[in-house]
Amino acid sequence: MEPDNVLALRSAEGDDRAFKVLVKRHAGGLAQAARSFGLPETDIDDVVQETFVAAWRALDDYDQSRPFRAWLFSVGLNKMRDLYRFRKVRHFLFGALDFDHSGLPPIEDERPGPEREVAARRELALVTRTLDRLPRDQREAIVLTAIVGLSQPEAAQALGVTTKALEGRISRARERLAQLIPER
Repeated sequence: MEPDNVLALRSAEGDDRAFKVLVKRHAGGLAQAARSFGLPETDIDDVVQETFVAAWRALDDYDQSRPFRAWLFSVGLNKMRDLYRFRKVRHFLFGALDFDHSGLPPIEDERPGPEREVAARRELALVTRTLDRLPRDQREAIVLTAIVGLSQPEAAQALGVTTKALEGRISRARERLAQLIPER
């Protein structure tokens, strides 16, 4: 298995297959991060795709001595923040318009049954609401390390802070979460 930085170099040289491997490796983590940041399910594929398009265009700027995953997630975080800002502005300007999709035929899929899906959505909504109560810097630190699984150095690089600063954000976030989450 080739390391990400080698695949990134091959991708920058025009090897489409190398980039497809990078997409396959990291698309799930980016989607997981987007969900954890509370992006609507309808926007997740778009933000992941936009992240990879932006990364493809910026491959020449990627510093091979640094972890690719951290660099990719910093690109992804910027795309997620852009979408969040766009949604806030659109909501401010146009209000929460809800479009009626009742006339459209249902889409067949292989997802779990409705009960399991509802329970999973409720749990995810609870987690997302709880994370939303954290300051942005703490929420991003927790999502990248605890949910997505980036190492602290990778998450620090993705956020553009030192590892020590990231440790402080995680510590403060854990203290705040302990106050917000009732004991079960």
